[in-house]
Amino acid sequence: MLRLDVRQLHRRDCLRPGLAFSWSWSWGDEPAGSISIFTSTDSIRLMYGTKDGEQVDELVGLDLTPCHFGGARTWFLCPRCARRVGVLFGGRRFWCRHCHGIAYAVENEDAMSRLLRRSNKLRERVKVRAGTAYPVTFKPKGMHQRTFDRIRWQIQKLESAFWMAAAERFNITV
Repeated sequence: MLRLDVRQLHRRDCLRPGLAFSWSWSWGDEPAGSISIFTSTDSIRLMYGTKDGEQVDELVGLDLTPCHFGGARTWFLCPRCARRVGVLFGGRRFWCRHCHGIAYAVENEDAMSRLLRRSNKLRERVKVRAGTAYPVTFKPKGMHQRTFDRIRWQIQKLESAFWMAAAERFNITV
């Protein structure tokens, strides 16, 4: 699905009132979609066409929350449920993930994938390639030895649990 992220629009200074611009997405080198966006002080107007030729003109409210050290954070208000969200997903309409029924990727992971993802995340911290085939041998420069040893121990623990789960899944006796 197409993602419209309020943080990305804010970083590119596209939320100033009175702007009119086009926003587009691509998949590889192929265009995946585009919309026209018109900004005002408390909302943005999205204008786009769906795949079946329907022309959509949708008003999306904007909400501001104060930050602790000054400034404010901008949020979209979902046009369907009025929930404060950072990302709207485009199908036939640009709604929040709750209204579209979209789950986070990690919500669909099984136990083995979760173990491997956590192990690979720790491997990133010690600058070792992802996957269980590569040993964790050298401490990165600037990292304390105790921290490195703790991370290496956690990686070994996660990967042994991964291999035990794999053996159980494929009925391999250890």
